[in-house]
Amino acid sequence: MCADIRDLVRPVVRALPPAGPFSPRPEHRGEVNLRFNENTFGGDCFRYPDTGLDPLAAAYLAALDQLDPSPDGRAGAQEPGHVVLTRGAVDALELVLRTFFEPGVDAVATTPPVFGFFDRLAALHGLPRHHVPLRGTRHDRLDVAGLLGLPVKGILLCDPGNPTGTRLRGSDVAALLDGFPGLVVIDETYAEVAPGPSHRHRIPAHPRLLVLRSLSKGLGMAGLRLGAILADPAPVTALRSAQAPFPVPCEVVDRALAELSRPAELGRRISLFVAERDRLAAALARSPFVTHVAADAGFVTAHVTDTARVAAALARARLAAVVEPDGLREHVRISVGRPDENRHLVAALASPHPAP
Repeated sequence: MCADIRDLVRPVVRALPPAGPFSPRPEHRGEVNLRFNENTFGGDCFRYPDTGLDPLAAAYLAALDQLDPSPDGRAGAQEPGHVVLTRGAVDALELVLRTFFEPGVDAVATTPPVFGFFDRLAALHGLPRHHVPLRGTRHDRLDVAGLLGLPVKGILLCDPGNPTGTRLRGSDVAALLDGFPGLVVIDETYAEVAPGPSHRHRIPAHPRLLVLRSLSKGLGMAGLRLGAILADPAPVTALRSAQAPFPVPCEVVDRALAELSRPAELGRRISLFVAERDRLAAALARSPFVTHVAADAGFVTAHVTDTARVAAALARARLAAVVEPDGLREHVRISVGRPDENRHLVAALASPHPAP
C-alpha cells in the first residue's frame, strides 16, 4: 500500500507552526510595518522581499506550458500552489531532504552514475544510502526490481542524467512510480533541452512524486540562482513549513519575471542551444577518440577509447572539460560552448596524438 504523502513528512516538520505572517507584507494591508526589524535608514534594498511568490510561480508555470506542454494538449494543469521556489535546484534538493527524511533513520536510494550532490547532501543529512546502478549501454534503464526491494523512504533520480547525458526509459519510471510506496524525487535540471515530456505531467496521478527544476540551464538564468520544486499541494505545504523565510531576493524575482514574460524568446534560445549541442555531438562522434556520444541534456557526454590521451589533448588545447565525471569511467562530459569554441574542441580531438 502506498503511503499518504503527509505521513512521509518528518514528525518535527508536521508539528511546526507556520513560520509567520510574512506575506503579504503589512504595508500591503494598509498597516505600518513594525515587525521585520529592518533598517529604515538603509538604502534601496533595506526591505526584506515579500514571500508571496505566487506571481513568479504563475509566470514560471505559464512559460513551462508554452515550452513543454502536456502530452494530452492541456495547459495550466498546475497552479502556484504546486510550486516551491528556491535558490537553485541544489537548494531544492536540500529542502526536500530536510522536510521528509529523518537524519540517521530514513534511507535513500540513488542510481549511479548520477549527480554527485545526491550522495553529498544525503551524507550531510546523515541519511543511509543505497546504490542501485543504472543499466543498459546508455545508462538509461532503471533496475526497478532492485529499487523496489530496498528498505528506503525515498529514491533520487536524475532525468536527463548527469553525467550520463541520457534520458531514462519512461516505462521504467512509470513502473517505479506505480510500485514504490515512498517518495520519488526526479531532478529535471536539463528538462527544457531534453527530448520528450517532463515528468511534471505525472504529478496529478502520483502525489508522492517531487520534480526538481532549475532556471539556470535551458532557460539561461544561471546568474539568478533560481530553482523550483513542482509537486502536489500537500508536499508543497510541508516544504514551505521547512523553508526559511524570504527565500528569493527581490532583484531575482524582478529579473526572472522579466525573462519569463518572453516565452517566445526563451524558446528561441533553447532551440539555438539544442541545435548547437546536436552539431557538436555529431562532430565529436567522428573523432577517433570517441566510440559514442550522449546528448539528451545540457552537455555532451562522450565515451572515449583512451581517457589519458583525451585529457592530454584537452589540456594542450587549453580546454576545460570534466574527465570521468562522478566516477563514470572512460567518459568525458563537455559543456556546449559558442560555435567557435566547439570547433576548437572538435579540432583538438580530430586526430590521435601520442600517449602522454
